[in-house]
Amino acid sequence: MANQDLAYPENVPGSFFVDQTCIDCDLCRQIAPTVFKEESDHSSVFHQPESMDEAHRAAMALVACPTASIGTRNKIDSQTAATSFPERVDENVYFCGYASRNSYGASSYLIVRPEGNVLIDSPRFAKTLVEQI
Repeated sequence: MANQDLAYPENVPGSFFVDQTCIDCDLCRQIAPTVFKEESDHSSVFHQPESMDEAHRAAMALVACPTASIGTRNKIDSQTAATSFPERVDENVYFCGYASRNSYGASSYLIVRPEGNVLIDSPRFAKTLVEQI
């Protein structure tokens, strides 16, 4: 769980923050690009969510973070964010959302096909495969 005492000073004031356990995997920036941005070697909150959609996307980033480096100063409903995965990104392609610290936050995708589903652990490979389907 993220620790407020370890929050980066680059985080703008507000509920969401990123702490010093961040490994700069980019997952939060992919999920909620209007909230998180890249610093030199980590992510930070550059814009606190203003809309329900931004708050939901930031909460999705929080539950997907492989190092639990994203936290909130106020209690939020993370259950809704957690049940948003897998998230549909194309007709039969789903972003699984969860990543492992051991894979440096590599994202996984599920491709649903009549002849059998495919689970991909690399976003570049998934994009190539989706283009071929």
